[in-house]
Amino acid sequence: MDESICISEINSNQDVLSEEFIAQRLLAPDPKVNSEVDLFYHSEGHAGYDTQKGTYYCFKDGVLTFNSYFNSFPLYCYDLGADHKLRLRIKLKGHGVLRVYMARSEASWDQLIHNLFELDDLGYLDYELPLLDAKGLLFFEIESESEILLEAADYIIEGPILNDATITGVITTFKRNEAVQSTCNRLEAYFSENKDIAPLFQLLVIDNGGDTDEIGFSRGRVIKNKNFGGAGGFSRGLLEAVNNNLSSHVLFMDDDATIFPESLRRTLVALRFSDDPKRTICGAMITETHKWMMWENSALFNQRCVPLHCRTDLREFENVVQCAFGSQGKQNNRYGGWWYFCFPVAEVKHWTFPFFVRGDDIFFSLANDFHITTLPGVVSMQEDFSAKQSPQTIYLDLRNHLVQNLTFSMLRHSFWSDFSMLWRFFIRYNSSYHYDTAKAINLAIEDVMKGPDFWTKDMDMSEKRSEIKAFTENEIITKNVDVGSIELINPGIGRFRKAFMLRQLTLCGHLLPPFLFFARGRKMPLSARAAPWEAFLRPVVVTVDDTTNIGYVCSINRRRYFSNLWRFAKNMWAFAKLRKQLQADYERMKDQKLNKDFWQEVLIGKEV
Repeated sequence: MDESICISEINSNQDVLSEEFIAQRLLAPDPKVNSEVDLFYHSEGHAGYDTQKGTYYCFKDGVLTFNSYFNSFPLYCYDLGADHKLRLRIKLKGHGVLRVYMARSEASWDQLIHNLFELDDLGYLDYELPLLDAKGLLFFEIESESEILLEAADYIIEGPILNDATITGVITTFKRNEAVQSTCNRLEAYFSENKDIAPLFQLLVIDNGGDTDEIGFSRGRVIKNKNFGGAGGFSRGLLEAVNNNLSSHVLFMDDDATIFPESLRRTLVALRFSDDPKRTICGAMITETHKWMMWENSALFNQRCVPLHCRTDLREFENVVQCAFGSQGKQNNRYGGWWYFCFPVAEVKHWTFPFFVRGDDIFFSLANDFHITTLPGVVSMQEDFSAKQSPQTIYLDLRNHLVQNLTFSMLRHSFWSDFSMLWRFFIRYNSSYHYDTAKAINLAIEDVMKGPDFWTKDMDMSEKRSEIKAFTENEIITKNVDVGSIELINPGIGRFRKAFMLRQLTLCGHLLPPFLFFARGRKMPLSARAAPWEAFLRPVVVTVDDTTNIGYVCSINRRRYFSNLWRFAKNMWAFAKLRKQLQADYERMKDQKLNKDFWQEVLIGKEV
């Protein structure tokens, strides 16, 4: 055994070392959050997690390995020096072998510990881990020689705190009281069992004109607010934190907050043991549909949103390693979603844009010099965004995309670059019979061209929501979709995807007479709507969720197609003439208007 590695066995009735900060605790599958077992552990033989007893187990000759998304330890995220120690403390019973490894990207892995242990009664193994120069992801493995019960495992940091970080969580909600109460109850239960970090966290729930009056979290309170969407709600929380000097950091999070509360510990410790005052922790996002797959591990904005490591299979540890090391480093066009975004208050130089919703998180990240990083296991489970899509959401998406490209000099290219982005948005929907959405895209372009003053005249978006609702004819999701007598076929394998030129020359069939169309329509899932190559030469497209039978029907309408196309052409002509002035106006708005005083006046009133 290497003498430089301090190994001690601590019985359950003995005191543990007092000078310590628990950095990470072992997580277990939870069907209320995520129960994809390969994201928590991998096993050989008879080993796994007992959901009834709440313990991991391993029978003779079995192996439990915690090389996983939720339970590997990101040593690379901590700035530990010579005056720090890192320990692994495990509570278990049984005989076996314990090994600790450090995994690195595109480099050899190191075995840090190999130890035989014998604990006839429930007790502790305590290991000091060597702090190597090359940092990586740590994980441990247990091979059993007898039945083993594993109750807990903690990574512990000893030594001076580098950043006295505290967090104010901010949840914005609107008429989702049940979700808010559930989140607050889970946080209360977590902090009642984790009292060591409880004083470092408090919570503000911003109720945007809804029905949440109080919450079941002892270190939280509700603030009633005007309904100016997520932008207004989160800005109200930031105002409260800044005006009252509540904490060093603010954490924006969703009202349903489908996270493991352990994420808060990991966030706090990654901030407290960092020497970077600009460090910002961004939670990743996994969809509720595929809980084994990364959807967004932060993102880049380059004309459009580019989620990092999208569709990565997190059941494979090699992919987890790539996600971990491929998401580090400063990039000026990187942003984090406000489902979980923890940032230093002192580094906020520009406040967010009054988008109402959609794009406020992108703008906030781009406008400030945050050093965004992600942590394995700090992730929010979210409803698939495609299920929420509508003409209104695409309107919101398009206008925020255009404003970002106009505002930030690092995103600016040529008029044709902006045109290409707008055209891709527009033609996809107009060509696939989604004429309501194409009309909403035209409206978004026109509203952005009105300049910065437009955004302060309808901040609750009541007029605009009514306008979009009034012209939405077909894309209204309903139950028990009625397709009449039209026979449908399921999505093809892209037979007409290759007929690109034919689709372009015929404007996706809108120049062709009806007798050239197939008799049968196309059936599309909600998650893959608005596909021009699937609509081509089909008289109707039914977009439906087979599990719930909710959806809508879109039919070819040449009059609406050409009306939208003509309007888009006129908008592009106007945009070409206004573009330079709009760039100057929106950049000026960012630099001179979007600050604390702006939101203070909008949400609270001028300070006396």
